[in-house]
Amino acid sequence: MHPISLLQNQLVAALKADAALAAIIGNGVFDAPPKGRAAPYVVIARHDVIQRDGDLTPGQEHRVLLHCWSDQPSRTRALDMVERVVAVAVGLVGAGLVVTHAEHVRTETDIDSKTGNARAAVTLRFLSES
Repeated sequence: MHPISLLQNQLVAALKADAALAAIIGNGVFDAPPKGRAAPYVVIARHDVIQRDGDLTPGQEHRVLLHCWSDQPSRTRALDMVERVVAVAVGLVGAGLVVTHAEHVRTETDIDSKTGNARAAVTLRFLSES
C-alpha cells in the first residue's frame, strides 16, 4: 500500500476515535470532501509526499492539509477542531507505517463567502518509515 494511503488511514482512524473531536463534529472525519454533507466536519484536502530514504529503510516526508469546517460564522468553533486535530496528529501511531516525527506547521482561518461559516486550514508535517 502507498505511504499516502497508509498515513491517511491511520490519521482518519485516530481522528474518528477521538472522543473530544467527535463531541464537536459527530461522525464527521473524511479523507475526501463529502458530497452534500453539512458542516461541521474535518476533511483531508491535500496530501503530498516526498521520498526521504535513509541508509537502511525507506522514508517519507508528508505534508497534509486538513480543512476544519465549522457550522458557525465564528472562528472559535473551527479552532476548537484544530486543537483536537493537532493533538491527535502529533501523537499518531499505527500499524503499517512508522511515524517518526509529527508537527503542526501552520493554521489559517477564513469565513467562507458562500456559506458564511468559518473554516480553518491546518498543515501538518510527518516523517515516516515503511
